[in-house]
Amino acid sequence: MTNREVISQVRESNEFMSFDHLVTDRYLLSLINKYGLTLFRRDFNKRKYSNTSNIPASINCFALEPVPIAECIGYVSDVNVAKSVYKLPAVEQSYYSYMMQVYDIEQSNEFLATTPKQYINILNRRFKPKDIFYWIQDGYLYVSNPDIKKVRINAIFTDYVVNTGEIDECGETNCDSCPDCFEPLDQTFKFPGHLVYEIIAMVNQELANTHQRYKEDNTDDLMTP
Repeated sequence: MTNREVISQVRESNEFMSFDHLVTDRYLLSLINKYGLTLFRRDFNKRKYSNTSNIPASINCFALEPVPIAECIGYVSDVNVAKSVYKLPAVEQSYYSYMMQVYDIEQSNEFLATTPKQYINILNRRFKPKDIFYWIQDGYLYVSNPDIKKVRINAIFTDYVVNTGEIDECGETNCDSCPDCFEPLDQTFKFPGHLVYEIIAMVNQELANTHQRYKEDNTDDLMTP
């Protein structure tokens, strides 16, 4: 499902769309993302996505390269970790963590979120877990296993439309040779499909409230005594 398809559903379901010359697709997209984020954060804080991959895929192949851990967290050790080649677009946060999931390319193994400080504590344990951990620092993604070359990321990014073409090495379109190929309305809708009905209802409510305000304030201030 694309952003354009969701916008079409809003227009088809709203009785005020006879005034659609005042309501642009981009404005509707901003409302859709505003309420989509509200609903997604509600569910994420209830840990509804902890055992699923129901966050829409955002970056299918995010490249990593090995670096000494001392380079990123000042921990004196010969341990290496993997650091992303590119900066990660800003990711929304919940009460507990970033609103994202990080997997291996096959999406068979989900990595666990941590922080640099928590990972140092893990390294200092006598018995270390076999899990693979990730964290974000200075805009880069770090993964505890230095042998991992690429990861798959499902995330809710802060910008309501993010062009990942330049950082997704599995992207089908080379936007360097096609600078106009990025069309926000044709991008994949970034929230889970089961939220669409609630999102449309909330968008329609805001549009109704706005339309009502216009009806109530229909005088010309210059002509009002």
